[in-house]
Amino acid sequence: MSEAADTEANIEDGPAMRALATDRQRAFVRALFDAPSKDGRVSWAARAAGYGTPTSSDKVFSTIGARLHTSEPIQRAIAEHSARVLRGLSPSAIKALEDLIANPLHRDHARGIAMVLERSDPIETRHNVTVEHKDERQLVAATKEVIERIHALARRVGVPQLAPPIDGDFSVVPESPAP
Repeated sequence: MSEAADTEANIEDGPAMRALATDRQRAFVRALFDAPSKDGRVSWAARAAGYGTPTSSDKVFSTIGARLHTSEPIQRAIAEHSARVLRGLSPSAIKALEDLIANPLHRDHARGIAMVLERSDPIETRHNVTVEHKDERQLVAATKEVIERIHALARRVGVPQLAPPIDGDFSVVPESPAP
């Protein structure tokens, strides 16, 4: 890459790419997206970015690429550059989707239509929540009514007397420290 081209690319880089320590690191990130195939992409990017020597083996480029690829600053730059590349693919993706929808014989024709409709006019779901506040006296009355109803149903089916509910006090026990 020429110095002028590298300078132009740096102007358009985002903060994560500009935060990389060297131009070779930035070139490595860009080369990851230009690799001819996914196999050996990291090694290829290390070589294309100018790492190693003319006599370096594939193993050396693989090691250099793996170390660069797993570096936190480079990971952030890859994510940033990925977002830019993905955004740039939008016109091509839209054109491909238009072609798919225009062809009613395409096997994914209906799926393409559904995808467009889901995004352009999404299904709306509404939930209405009603919160009722009852004071404690109402709750106690409701509880007494429920217990009386339970006793009446028990008598109806022949259960003589239900045991009284278990009543008790509780307290919160603090957690003991781990041994």
